[in-house]
Amino acid sequence: MAPQRNRGELEADIMTILWHENEPMTAKEVQAKFTENIPAITTLITVLDRMCAKGQVVKNSTGGRSQTFAAAQSRIDHVTSTMTSALQSADDQVAALLHFAGSLSEEDRAFLRKAIDGNN
Repeated sequence: MAPQRNRGELEADIMTILWHENEPMTAKEVQAKFTENIPAITTLITVLDRMCAKGQVVKNSTGGRSQTFAAAQSRIDHVTSTMTSALQSADDQVAALLHFAGSLSEEDRAFLRKAIDGNN
């Protein structure tokens, strides 16, 4: 019996595969990219359909019964959206920003200073 995944882990694995390949893939092609704890094709199709309903994945019909799936947005756009949502949900956005900035390396803080000042 295959080990249980944590909640959201299969979706995260699917997104990593779709971002890495950067082109539409069939469910079978996605399945072939798993190296361990390979999901059943029926499970994969169900999860991909749910991810489509959430707007994370785009499904296209390629004729007949064949369908391809692709990430709805790039990994960078996803990370940006996640960070923006997290910041907007904070009770104290200034405190959240300060805490985040404090967790960055000096190199990252220097990069942000230059970006904010317009000295890229």
